[in-house]
Amino acid sequence: MKSKIGGLALLLSGLPMALWAADLAVQDAWVRAIPPNMQTTAAYMVLRNAGTSGKTVVGAASPLFARVEFHETVQQGGVAAMMARDSLVIDAGGQVTLKPGGYHMMLIGLQGKPLQAGDKVPLKLRLSDGSEVAINADVRAAQTPAAQEQHHHHGH
Repeated sequence: MKSKIGGLALLLSGLPMALWAADLAVQDAWVRAIPPNMQTTAAYMVLRNAGTSGKTVVGAASPLFARVEFHETVQQGGVAAMMARDSLVIDAGGQVTLKPGGYHMMLIGLQGKPLQAGDKVPLKLRLSDGSEVAINADVRAAQTPAAQEQHHHHGH
């Protein structure tokens, strides 16, 4: 009897963390296709927090890339510049949109074959409580020359 109660307590102790991560929904996750000679691309998505407390994404990883960084494109003196960010905060009931020209994830150091439209990129988001959210992002071709230009200015 004692071991059943201990097992139940152990199971329930992990429940708040699981629910916390479950409040974070990821929608429309995609990665920009890149030509064979490039090793860096960007990931975009909408992060929605259906919970009653804020969520903080503190890291991300993909087995296909050496590292993943959060960046934000900001205007400085009329020139677009990318600023690295340590985390992304999604307020309770709110959302953060990762998109060209705004917040995004830089996927750096491709480990394998070039990404083509139709491929999938596995990503894992790590939250401040230690929980993780797994994503399979679609690889898409750049929509317009202007969209392509968004990520050629940063020198990665």
